[in-house]
Amino acid sequence: MSWIQVQGTVRHLLTFGGGILVGKGYLDEATMTALVGAVVTVAGALWSWLSPEKKAA
Repeated sequence: MSWIQVQGTVRHLLTFGGGILVGKGYLDEATMTALVGAVVTVAGALWSWLSPEKKAA
């Protein structure tokens, strides 16, 4: 699975879970959007840091 596919899948899962939380009233839409963005950003940074291509270089 490529990084683009992983990112898309994670974003969809996070928005699905966030939508459930918004629907139940635990979060508002703006907070959910910010959390999804933060998680995707951190995941991208970790992926870049742990990337095997960097270690091989």
